[in-house]
Amino acid sequence: MGYEKGQEFISEQDHAEAIAWRRQLHKYPQPSWLEFYATGLVAEKLSAWGYEVQMGHDIIDESKLLLLPSPEKLEEEYQRALQAGIDEKYLLPAKGGLTGVVATLKGNQAGPVVAFRFDIDSNEVREALETDHIPAKENFASAIPGYAHMCGHDAHTATGLLLAKWFADNRDQIKGSVRFIFQPNEENLSGAAAMVDKGVVDGVDYLLGGHVGTSARKVGHIAINVRDILAMARFEVTFTGRATHAAGSPQEGKNALLGACAAVTNLHGIARHAGGATTVNVGYIESGTAWNVVPEVAYFRFETRGASTEINEYMVNRAKEIIAGAAQMHDLTYEIKPAAISFGGTNSPELVALADKVARQMPSVEEILPTMSLGGSEDVTVFMKRVQEQGGQAIFVLFGTPTCGGHHNAKFDVDERVLKNAAEFYVAMYQEITHK
Repeated sequence: MGYEKGQEFISEQDHAEAIAWRRQLHKYPQPSWLEFYATGLVAEKLSAWGYEVQMGHDIIDESKLLLLPSPEKLEEEYQRALQAGIDEKYLLPAKGGLTGVVATLKGNQAGPVVAFRFDIDSNEVREALETDHIPAKENFASAIPGYAHMCGHDAHTATGLLLAKWFADNRDQIKGSVRFIFQPNEENLSGAAAMVDKGVVDGVDYLLGGHVGTSARKVGHIAINVRDILAMARFEVTFTGRATHAAGSPQEGKNALLGACAAVTNLHGIARHAGGATTVNVGYIESGTAWNVVPEVAYFRFETRGASTEINEYMVNRAKEIIAGAAQMHDLTYEIKPAAISFGGTNSPELVALADKVARQMPSVEEILPTMSLGGSEDVTVFMKRVQEQGGQAIFVLFGTPTCGGHHNAKFDVDERVLKNAAEFYVAMYQEITHK
């Protein structure tokens, strides 16, 4: 039978509890590889609900912890989660930055493996504290200066918990198994890569993920045919030359700053690809020590994006050629270190059609938005690609909510009705998938 028109699954009591979880998460935000509070909260609840919980080395490839914070920072944020009330037995596996949770619940009937993915990291942003900002007014604004959930990942995590509780309460309706992936480090786009080779989506027949807001700005709106999820790559580049007195012996120097400047200028001049959109950006550069010293070291960070994985590979290859050429021109050595990667993503057509059918019958859906361009990158594509390559299907959906100041803005916020709307959609999709 599948999903029946107008059917609701999430009680108001459970929705209210999910709002409380979202506000807890909002109050204790932590960014990439430091998400100890969210990891502990999720692990504790899923364990209590009977899920098989995996953490730490079981789900994270330590060799892929790109841009890992210092040991001091890791310990500081670990202790902060403990002080906020997280039981240490749910934190120990994550110590050292191995954050995130994967949990599985098996049913008593045969069926597919259906996975749901939710990101858990915050932004490195200072949250607004004006009284017109609801989190500040209602006393759940960030308690950690410099960190804040200004993208909605607190709402995603709370939605995941709300959905997980529904399955725990309705285990008799599970056919096969459900798997929950609470992913760290989405903002730096390297958390999925650290998880995927650990097999967290191996054997998955259907993968569902989503995001609140972005271009869907009204409660009750949903975008199911999301396109233009851009492939992206980020790198750290270091040029090394030779320092010398800039006036007394300039001929003996090798100016790393000049090499970096040559590279930066030419990176922004890469010819665009006829096959689709591309971008390149150098977002940070540093070099030099004094007025009269030829800079020995120069360091910068850059990213490329492309409409597809193949188009972005073109951008990366040209970027590497330019960096090598600039180093040769100025007689420098250089190092290029990967900092993040995500692939271009495409929703599986079969799931788009199924989602359209489901959404048209849901009382919480007021409007299905037409084909919508994300116009950015999303770490979920790493999981989507693996599932689709193995013969499964994947979909990424946008759930409507006002976003106040907008994503990554100090006044970002969501309408908390979106938690129930998103969880209801996921349950309805599950019902349709397992009964078709």
